[in-house]
Amino acid sequence: MSTDHRPVSLITGADRGIGLALARRLATAGHALVLHSNDGQGLEKAVADAGWTGAQVLTAAHDVGDAEAVTAAVAAAVDRFGGVDNLLNVAGVAYHGGILDTDVAVWEETLRTNLTGYFLMAQAVLPHMKAAGRGTIVNMSSIWGKRGAPPGAMLAYAVSKFGVEGLTKCLIEEANPWGVKVSSIVLDKVDTAFRDNMRPHIDYSAEQRDRMLSAEDVVDATMAVLNSSGRAHPSSIELDAWLWR
Repeated sequence: MSTDHRPVSLITGADRGIGLALARRLATAGHALVLHSNDGQGLEKAVADAGWTGAQVLTAAHDVGDAEAVTAAVAAAVDRFGGVDNLLNVAGVAYHGGILDTDVAVWEETLRTNLTGYFLMAQAVLPHMKAAGRGTIVNMSSIWGKRGAPPGAMLAYAVSKFGVEGLTKCLIEEANPWGVKVSSIVLDKVDTAFRDNMRPHIDYSAEQRDRMLSAEDVVDATMAVLNSSGRAHPSSIELDAWLWR
């Protein structure tokens, strides 16, 4: 899809954690990178630390729930690289709380980032993928989007991930005839800074964190999707933190 036939991968939440780990792996694999984050300073620092040049990377600092900003950022990527081959929806937030103590503002922020952002990014890139007759969208999901959150914890997050699972299934039905693969990576416990908002309520020892998934584990699963053959469609991969007992 890109003018120089180099794969172009757009990653949200790319300033740290899973998003940054994906960017590093894809850069090594020769992809052009379109990196999005609402933390512009953090994103620019990550790019500078990696030593990536402007010819390799285009950055955009914006809220993934801002429809106008998303449309403009994707248009800039298409203008720079000629298209977007892969959309990796990674950006997300999580807060502690159940039905009785989840603030409406937390509820709205969580759904805006974790679900509306995924919808807007897909809506922006799919016309270009449809025109090219190919592409891949990978949505980061969670086990709590399949079984529900524990009582009193992560209600808004779990609901948002149920939405991601539904969005993924709907996109599979709509986009597969266009030659576009859509997949979800369903994650169990992952040790990244994503958990920072919950640390006042739930913290883990170093031993417990060692039993969680790492960002690199998630990258490995994502690469399996991106490297799958034209005949194979890994529509969902569930990563179980099986050492967590």
